[in-house]
Amino acid sequence: MKRVKLIFLNLLTLTGASLLLRTIGMSFQVYLSQKIGAAGLGLVQLVMSIYYLAATFAISGSRLAVTRLVAEELGTGREAGAKRALKLCLVYALIISTIVAVILFITAGFIGRQWLGEVRTILSLRILAFSLPFLATCAVLGGYFTAVRRVLKLSGVLIAEQAFRIGATVISLLALLPRGLEYACAGIAIGACIGEVTSCLFLFFLYRADSRIYTGKASSEDLPQRLLKIALPVALSAYVTSIIRTVQQTLIPYGLKKSGASGETALATYGTIQGMAIPLLMFPSVFLNAISDLIVPELAECQAQGRPNRLSYIVNRVLNLGLLSSVGIFGIFFRFSSELGTAVYNSSEAGYYLKILAVLVPIIYMDSLVDGMLKGIGQQVSSMGYNIFESLVGVSLIYILLPKFGIPGYIFTLVLTRTLNFALSTNRLRKFVPLKIRAGEIGKLLFAMLNALIISNIMLNALGFQWLPISILFAAAVYYLLLRLLSSITQEDLTWFKSIF
Repeated sequence: MKRVKLIFLNLLTLTGASLLLRTIGMSFQVYLSQKIGAAGLGLVQLVMSIYYLAATFAISGSRLAVTRLVAEELGTGREAGAKRALKLCLVYALIISTIVAVILFITAGFIGRQWLGEVRTILSLRILAFSLPFLATCAVLGGYFTAVRRVLKLSGVLIAEQAFRIGATVISLLALLPRGLEYACAGIAIGACIGEVTSCLFLFFLYRADSRIYTGKASSEDLPQRLLKIALPVALSAYVTSIIRTVQQTLIPYGLKKSGASGETALATYGTIQGMAIPLLMFPSVFLNAISDLIVPELAECQAQGRPNRLSYIVNRVLNLGLLSSVGIFGIFFRFSSELGTAVYNSSEAGYYLKILAVLVPIIYMDSLVDGMLKGIGQQVSSMGYNIFESLVGVSLIYILLPKFGIPGYIFTLVLTRTLNFALSTNRLRKFVPLKIRAGEIGKLLFAMLNALIISNIMLNALGFQWLPISILFAAAVYYLLLRLLSSITQEDLTWFKSIF
């Protein structure tokens, strides 16, 4: 029970920090949408699609490698091995990220003109290249703090980074915005660089202080081989996945233009979906994302210690919790999409896409959990393989469907590919861990969610309540009560939950 409480304390810490960060980030996204508009957000999304690709190459599987290696070394009492593993991962990440930064800086002109077809992205890409070695260092140090379960320190650094990033971005944006969208986008890139540098410095000093508690001398001799065995398959698969997904993202405005939209309209639609609707859909996922992150070292340690029963218990508890949450969140977004789009972005178009994309919420949320579990039990190569397959199908469908059908073709592609990935990943997990979730239970959750929305709507109208936060909280409360009545949440679940405190 002491270990369970530690896990839950870390979960609460990471969730609270993530929720604060998401709130700040969402508020900042609203600020950006007001300053640079939907077309400006579309331009930023184009730049970030390339930056995320470069970041994937810069990190090259080092975060997962350090998390697994440190957890395994500490789980078997080899403290010196844990510190050596971090140093190896750090050298590995710095060498690769520096090479990637130079390549991005040199090729930014070609990427902007020939790939993106948008010369206004070149300056921002060159600025962001300088942040890649710092980003890779942060990934390795963040993986260490996740492995040793000291997420409070990690969370504090993330909050500080966000504060510095937003402050620097606002100052740069206000100074450069009068010169046009190209320079406004460059101001956002400058803020991102300052945030990464700040985070890197904070994490480094925290690590120096934290690592002093590990004084053991034992260490594995095969750490370099194990590092490459974990990082290289992940890196190679991530390269392919990221390249394909970046092509997929850049094909969206291209396909919208082919379907008849003007260049600015295509950028604006792309910005509304990628910069407004999807970030809002992902906002409530902080709790499940925290679980997905924390579960990797837990499952790795269970596997290293040969404890299959505990591994099965953790997996099924987490999956059940994820299913309960994601179905309820889907219902909230579907019912209140129009109100949320207007309240957050003052955009009816954002609300329209929220309603359409809400069906993806259970799939995306659960897929994130299953992906973390596969990494925790050493099945990261399979997980990456499914991501590659999903991305290939997505690129093919976008290339074929978007010019003919426009946005409906894109929505269809999203739903199909994410569902396919989730089905393949879940099937893979089932081969290693017995899963206890049944189709009948999913039906009960959908029934509870639908009736919660109907009942809450009738009662709120009768009482005259129209304020959006009250409406959402009331619907969530009714959903919980129905789950209790249907025994989807049992007294045993509540007893377990209370015992953690």
